[in-house]
Amino acid sequence: MKKLSIFILALCMIIPQIAFSQKVIRWDEAGKYYGQNVTVTGKVVVSYNSGKACFLNFHEDYKKHFTAVIFASDFSRFPSDPQDYYLYKDVEVSGLIKEYEGKPEIILNSPSQIKIVKGEESRGGSTPVVSWEDADKYYGKIVIVEGTVIAANNTGKVCFLNFHHNWKRYFTAVIFSSSFPKFPFAPEEHYLDKKVRIKGLVKEYQGKPEIVVTSPAQVEIVK
Repeated sequence: MKKLSIFILALCMIIPQIAFSQKVIRWDEAGKYYGQNVTVTGKVVVSYNSGKACFLNFHEDYKKHFTAVIFASDFSRFPSDPQDYYLYKDVEVSGLIKEYEGKPEIILNSPSQIKIVKGEESRGGSTPVVSWEDADKYYGKIVIVEGTVIAANNTGKVCFLNFHHNWKRYFTAVIFSSSFPKFPFAPEEHYLDKKVRIKGLVKEYQGKPEIVVTSPAQVEIVK
């Protein structure tokens, strides 16, 4: 009888794991699975660490679409700077889908809940390198933009790295003040007059292309 009880207990532990592993959905389907344990697949295209929580977003409009959340109490369990580590990676996120402020999310308590299935690095450097002049042809795509920073300005709230004097029309790299502490130097001085490669998601803002830079790891000075 004791052996039977142990067998039943082990079976009860295994069956949920099997069922859990079978339910794999796309990030844009997460809203259909509230209250269920699933594995969500997709690419982290925007991330942000407030100090209290790290948000891994799968759509630019993070207020409406699926997000994976790591709270500060669990930061020590994850790679340092998870907002950079998982950014632009294709991942599988496992857990209970909850509704928060009208959108789906999964809270990550352990790194075992998120798996990188293929990052940019694993594709042998397949991220396209494009000229800053062609950046507007790549809206919504992750690319490496190459060019020389010919003008830069830091307002205290945001730093702009410009590749043309007509910055209102042409490509700009943008660093918000929340990311300033990650840069051990003044970016408006460090990158000025340097030829660089900037990796990130090209977005359209006020009719022109830009990449939001959240880490110095996104910017390479080309020698």
